[in-house]
Amino acid sequence: MKLKISLLGNSFIEYGGKKVVFQLHKAESLFYYVALNGETARDELKSLFWCDKSESQASANLRNALYLIKNTMPEAVEVNRRTVRAAPFEDDVGVLAPLSDPSVPLPPRIFAAPLKGLAPTGSPAFAEWLEAEREKIRQGLVELIKKRVAAAYETQDGGAVEESLSALLRLDPFDEGSVLELMELYSDTGRFSRAAELFRGYSEALGAKLSLSPSERAVRFYAKLTSAQNKKGRRNKFWCRERELALLSEKLSSGAPALIFIHGEAGIGKSALIGELLSEMPAGETSVLSAKATPVGGSYAYSSWNNILKELSALLARDGALPDKRSVSMLAAIFPGFMNGERLSFNADISSVAEINPIALASVIAELAAAAAKRRRLIFVFEDIHWFDAKSAELLCAFLSCAPQADAIVSSRPESARATLAALKRAKSGREVTEVELAPFSNEEIKFISRGMLPESTIREHGLSFFVRESEGVPLMLFEMLRALKENPGSDCTRGLGALILERIGELSRRERDVLNAVAVCSGAPAETISEITAIPIEDTLASAELLIARGLLRERGDAAGSVLELTHLRLRDCVYGSIPAAKRRELHRRAAAALNKRYLPQRWDPELSAVLSHHYAKAGERVLELKQYLRELIFDITLNHDLFPTLSDRLFLSCSMPYSSRDDTDKKVERVISILDELRGSEALTEREYARLEASCFELAGGYRISWGEYAAARLYMSEALRISKAYGFTETQIHCIKHRAYMYMQTEEADKLIGAARELLRLAKEAPSPHYLATAVRFIGMGFTMKQDYCRAEKIFFRSVELFEQMTLTGRRYTLGKLVAKCYLGEIYERSGRLEKAAEQLAECTRKCEEMNLFWGRSYFHTAAANIALDAREMDEFFQHIDRAAALFESCRGGRCGSILYSTKAIADAERGDAEGARRALGISERLLRLVPKKDWRASHSLAKAWAALKSGGDFREEAAAAARLYEENGFPSRAAWIRKKFKSG
Repeated sequence: MKLKISLLGNSFIEYGGKKVVFQLHKAESLFYYVALNGETARDELKSLFWCDKSESQASANLRNALYLIKNTMPEAVEVNRRTVRAAPFEDDVGVLAPLSDPSVPLPPRIFAAPLKGLAPTGSPAFAEWLEAEREKIRQGLVELIKKRVAAAYETQDGGAVEESLSALLRLDPFDEGSVLELMELYSDTGRFSRAAELFRGYSEALGAKLSLSPSERAVRFYAKLTSAQNKKGRRNKFWCRERELALLSEKLSSGAPALIFIHGEAGIGKSALIGELLSEMPAGETSVLSAKATPVGGSYAYSSWNNILKELSALLARDGALPDKRSVSMLAAIFPGFMNGERLSFNADISSVAEINPIALASVIAELAAAAAKRRRLIFVFEDIHWFDAKSAELLCAFLSCAPQADAIVSSRPESARATLAALKRAKSGREVTEVELAPFSNEEIKFISRGMLPESTIREHGLSFFVRESEGVPLMLFEMLRALKENPGSDCTRGLGALILERIGELSRRERDVLNAVAVCSGAPAETISEITAIPIEDTLASAELLIARGLLRERGDAAGSVLELTHLRLRDCVYGSIPAAKRRELHRRAAAALNKRYLPQRWDPELSAVLSHHYAKAGERVLELKQYLRELIFDITLNHDLFPTLSDRLFLSCSMPYSSRDDTDKKVERVISILDELRGSEALTEREYARLEASCFELAGGYRISWGEYAAARLYMSEALRISKAYGFTETQIHCIKHRAYMYMQTEEADKLIGAARELLRLAKEAPSPHYLATAVRFIGMGFTMKQDYCRAEKIFFRSVELFEQMTLTGRRYTLGKLVAKCYLGEIYERSGRLEKAAEQLAECTRKCEEMNLFWGRSYFHTAAANIALDAREMDEFFQHIDRAAALFESCRGGRCGSILYSTKAIADAERGDAEGARRALGISERLLRLVPKKDWRASHSLAKAWAALKSGGDFREEAAAAARLYEENGFPSRAAWIRKKFKSG
């Protein structure tokens, strides 16, 4: 008998030379447990694997499992009345000891996940043991490879050291010492890009999986490496801009805030001058924050500032000086880069309660810049302002007006120079604008540079006038000519920049050309994306990129958070892009879209990625895919930003990372979708049924969105058309969504009978689908219908049934916690209306507690507001204040979901009661703005009560509003509140 077990990769048992397969997975898990633990008590096995069974059932199950093991492998286990022991065995980890010798090849299996194939048993204790055993095996392998690394150093074999360190990092990717050692090895051999890529990957993994940042030591090492790379890559001489450089250096070193404006033609050297200027700043004492604008792929509002906010957020995080959550929510709603991985739920109500405009944003950014500037000097760089979207340009002017300590460098093309200069002078806030217009090189400067870069023989052959005539003084053209003649004196430099670039491309290998073409098509992308587009391995892609960087065609821009490869100049990009055959360009755009699509998640807000994806689909002629991308983005946008209580699973909710869209943004998306849909009508790219499905989805989404904002006429048109198409083609899922939207509409318009009718139709469709989460939602809608009819006894039973249905789904792993909590919240409101305040408070306490535990944003503000109102009815004022303050704070910091006007009506009552007249006035204003959209009776009643309360506390006339509040509450089935309002205000 020979027994072997596998510890690496999928579980595998070999007995007597044959693979063993158990019919019962738990028997396999039990055998592994005994084999790895040694002699084990039977009682321990029963409690571990059958903890949910009675003693007799557990004993029977253990006997069955042991019988199965003995029957399959007769001599593999020794069993007595008290214990179980495995026979001696071999495993695939014990035989790896020779790997400590660097000369022994590393087998791929050492990187396999330990005990990967063991099935879960449902026992938390076994799962805990299994994880500990996996970690034990992993650590054993790590120690083995560390010995290999030490041995490789002793033999001074650089290749073995690199191989061993790489293997160690695959096993333990968070070993910072090994990361730095490998980075140093890469940099010592001139592979700076590889070293930087390693550090960025380590930083991203550390943040994503452990929510940590690299140590200060690691950051300093990376900065030192980057500095060494920059020094190595810098050209020997900065030509003929010494006067401009001296002037700007003086301005930056004068101590007063500098505002520098550089303008000139494309290729005139604006970026080169800025780069040289910044390189003279004291290392370690200055942080440069750069705006990024691109003419490729379109832009979104404030997009040019996104990189600045990303870099500013990193500085603040490093200093431990992050702003308050309200400022974070405001900035994160505009700049996805500012979020720094934090989950937020920024719904479209916020635009109604928060002033988001360039002036307000500039004020917040200026405060953050002032905080960051306490430890370093900040220089803001705004290159190519002619590519800025309108909002980004407005924000720049507003920022300069309210950030007195900020140094700013702005560059532009001539066509926008006059308007930009005028705007900067208006916004300078006491600064003197230093204007530098870069002119072409003079004839003498061209001759001086030519003599400095070419041998005298080449100069004599062509004559100095040749360089003056052909370059026209444009630095980009001149240096391309000189480079070409230096490498090949026979180059033809008379056909312009495009011909010179094509000549350089012709000198490249096929692999290098493919990398260059992919970068041009993407207008800049990470090396991993380029590798995916070209199907060239990442190692070869990085090697090609290094060669292209050395030849001055590519550059690498970025920091520890990530970097991209891009052409060194936009005109070079245009030349390379134009040289690609049209069919190949379309194919590259298609591949780029496919690569980016893998990184795109609609629940993670990334407008830049969305815009670039749309650009690639359009350039590839993939209109159908473009439409589908917009649709899936709209599904999450509308569901997460505009629905009061989205019908989504916990898994989807908790995977969301700040889905955001203002109403204007969503309107534009809906218009865009319908426009593309119209273009595709009758297209051969879609069958009739495929087109109908897309059309029905478009109309359903547009209709649901309109309902959320009370635009019922348009919503009915969309819904009717979507339902007609869905019924004709049997699109049940779309029908379900349409009926759900209608039910929400009838809730908002308070039409109880229609709501119940729609809910019953939804119930029927959900049963047919089957779609259990919508079935439970339909039952909840029926409960709301009977609540409106003030049949509280019947509504209570129906809500309990909805809760029960959601709980049944939880047992099968389908968790819809929000759906269950909404039903419980409505139960609480029923108890409040019928005077059972203690029971009402219990229901809402569970709702708020569960949301807080899970960090489930949607519903939190609504639940705390409902809890506050129950506390108000119970005259528990401290609890009332706590709940409503929490509701407002969550809502305004983007961690509370939608709520409606009732939140701010209730907040106005609290502020008035505490003597905060200004707070009450502000809250009433917000409540009124929200109430115009959906004027439900309860919300109108709450608003009238708040106005009466504020008037009472300020000595104003309150009687009319108090009477209106009491009447509305009474009409809507809340007599107890109507009674205490009349008593408090003596109005009836």
